[in-house]
Amino acid sequence: MEIKETYHFSPQDFDSKGKRTSDGASFRDVLKGFEYDFHERHSNYYALYLFANSRTMLLLSHSCNARKNMIYGMELIDGEFDPNTNHFIEEASDGKNIVVYGIDSAFMQLDENGVPKIDAQKGIYPLTLLVDNRLKDNVLHLKYLDDDNSNDEDWATVPTNIYENSYAR
Repeated sequence: MEIKETYHFSPQDFDSKGKRTSDGASFRDVLKGFEYDFHERHSNYYALYLFANSRTMLLLSHSCNARKNMIYGMELIDGEFDPNTNHFIEEASDGKNIVVYGIDSAFMQLDENGVPKIDAQKGIYPLTLLVDNRLKDNVLHLKYLDDDNSNDEDWATVPTNIYENSYAR
C-alpha cells in the first residue's frame, strides 16, 4: 500500500538559514507541520519518506543547522531508490561529504539522552530523505509505503548513526 500527500510552500519566504522571514519558523518546523497533517489525514499511518528536489533538501539542511559537508537526501537513480548506489557515491567522496539518509520524524519521542527513539509498534521511524529533481521548488511529497511494496530486501528502514562512522567527526 502507498499513501502520498503533496505539500506546497514558498521557498522565497525563507532566509539563507532556513528560517521563515515572517515569523522565524524553521523549514524543519514547517515540515513537521506537514507530517502532523499527513497523520491527521491517515490516522493509522505516519509518513516514512520525504521526496523533494535538491534545493528543498538544501533548505532543510540549512534549517537543521547541518554542517556544510552534509548532503541531505539520497538521489533517485533512474527514478528509483537505490541505497547501494548512493552509498558508493558517498564513499567516492573520500569522507569529504556525508549523505544524511534520514531525519527524526516529528512523532519520535526523545530518550533520556535526547536521542530520538524508534517506535516500531506504532510504525514511527525516521523520515527517509529522497531527492527527486523532477519536483518543483515549492513542492514536496510525504509518503507511506508498506513493506509489501519494497522490492529491495537488502534495504534497512533504520539509518545508521553517522557519528559511528570514523570520518564523520
